[in-house]
Amino acid sequence: MGNEKIGCKIVSGAPDGNIDYLRIKLSGNPFVIAADSGYVNCLKAGVIPDLIIGDFDSSEMPSLKTEIIKLPVEKDDTDTFYCVKEAVRRGFVDIEILCAIGDRADHNYSNMLCLEYCRQNKVKCAISNKKNKIMLVDDCICIDDSEYKYFSVFSFSRHAYGVSIEGAYYKADNIDMNYYDNFGQSNHFCGAPAKISVKKGNLLVIQSND
Repeated sequence: MGNEKIGCKIVSGAPDGNIDYLRIKLSGNPFVIAADSGYVNCLKAGVIPDLIIGDFDSSEMPSLKTEIIKLPVEKDDTDTFYCVKEAVRRGFVDIEILCAIGDRADHNYSNMLCLEYCRQNKVKCAISNKKNKIMLVDDCICIDDSEYKYFSVFSFSRHAYGVSIEGAYYKADNIDMNYYDNFGQSNHFCGAPAKISVKKGNLLVIQSND
């Protein structure tokens, strides 16, 4: 990669019925890291990961000609979190986590914590599938409806100060949010990109489709 770091896609093991979506996301020759059984999702999309990391307690260790890091079964971090940390260690500054939204709420939340780890390390990160995109914002972001119809904004820190939302049906002008506030849910666009900003604190921004 030289001194220029390209984007990194991390593919987790949550079952994803839309392989076409995954195939599109893995196009363009990104660096692909599979988290444990995530390599099965990659193979279904016709992609061999550049790196596979896992303890392989939920899948067989693959016999692929690619780099593999074998983890102990008993460990502090999940396989996906290890993948994120390894991607950050290797210098990637733009990470997208795929196949990470499934039926296990604890796994979903653990994956969301990866966003905070990336934010602290000044790395752009999002968790995506066809119906959802989850991001953390600590300054400003512009989003549109090209892929998702709705968006919701929550305080990820105990308090978020100076929150503003422009270009949306429900607007906000320099308001403060607590972590339990729900009034930022199911907003939608008004024909132009929406701008979301916060002066102090962290916002959880979730774009979604029905």
